[in-house]
Amino acid sequence: MNYFTAQLWRDINSPRSKVATEEWDRNLERYRQQLNAILPKLGTRARQFFRSVSLHDGTLTRMEVGDQIDNVESTWEGGNVNSRKTGVRLIVLSAEGDQTFKLEYKDISRVELSFPGEKLFPAGRWPNFGDWGYDEVSEVCDGVFRHEVLFSSGATILIEFEKFTFTKSPAKPITARRKS
Repeated sequence: MNYFTAQLWRDINSPRSKVATEEWDRNLERYRQQLNAILPKLGTRARQFFRSVSLHDGTLTRMEVGDQIDNVESTWEGGNVNSRKTGVRLIVLSAEGDQTFKLEYKDISRVELSFPGEKLFPAGRWPNFGDWGYDEVSEVCDGVFRHEVLFSSGATILIEFEKFTFTKSPAKPITARRKS
């Protein structure tokens, strides 16, 4: 993360918040300028997502990484083991709990997951990702982009990709479990 770092997030939630808030505002403007420069290079759905969707305070409910995440059967596409292509899928519940976002990355060149990461804020007894904090998209080189996500636990996800799309759907209601 270049603009919305763990340290800056920690600082804006500390007594030094005035100085950190000013730095945050400067970084936000710098990030918007950088984003506007790369948006035309992204596909239509990617532009729409990175320009207008905020998953702040959302919940990562699932992360899938594999050579054939769309193949539900245990056979290879066309019987050719060399037809594998790595993909990444993130399923994120909105902060309000009313929408589910499916983020899909194709033509992957790098994936990194740091979990539990450097602890940012007090969490429950067990480590978890915590809330989706901030994310940034940047250009690595011509046609290759990086999406980085920082969670309130300090966990991070970094994905380098060429193609990105997303879908949004109403979240399934959570039903209470009955005790027997």
